Amino acid sequence: MFTIDDITGTLINYYATCRREAWLYARHIHADQSDDAITMGRVLADIRDKGQDFPFSHLHFDKLEKRGGHYLITEHKKTMSNPEAAKAQLLFYMYLLRTGLKLKKIDGKVISGKTVIFVEGSDEVFEELETMLAELVRFVQTPSPPPYEKTKWCKGCAYKSYCEG
Repeated sequence: MFTIDDITGTLINYYATCRREAWLYARHIHADQSDDAITMGRVLADIRDKGQDFPFSHLHFDKLEKRGGHYLITEHKKTMSNPEAAKAQLLFYMYLLRTGLKLKKIDGKVISGKTVIFVEGSDEVFEELETMLAELVRFVQTPSPPPYEKTKWCKGCAYKSYCEG
């Protein structure tokens, strides 16, 4: 049975972008590994500064630093095609650090090229995230994926073969 402990940053990103993609990923139905976006993501991960990787639990994010008594987490993205999904993924990492390490204050930023999005770790946004996590667990437990709906994300999606058939 799928639980909140099974949620990953990638799943959060997919859930914020496409529910069908999230459902497939959560069930270990993986995207086309030869897809250009998958290859580019793998290359970006390989060339990233290995000294900055900070594993926590089953998660890996790019950088964690302490600034003026609070923590700042940084996540790098190859593109910022869906800023809301990138922010949701970062917020998930921030939440896990805050709750798991009992941090008082944590903020974050997502960087893609020259674009930087700051995310404040307020109690309000963490409460919204907890609601989304509960919804995600219920969603993944449904017996079948939601029906295919063409969106602006479909063109570059590595899961498109599961949808457009």
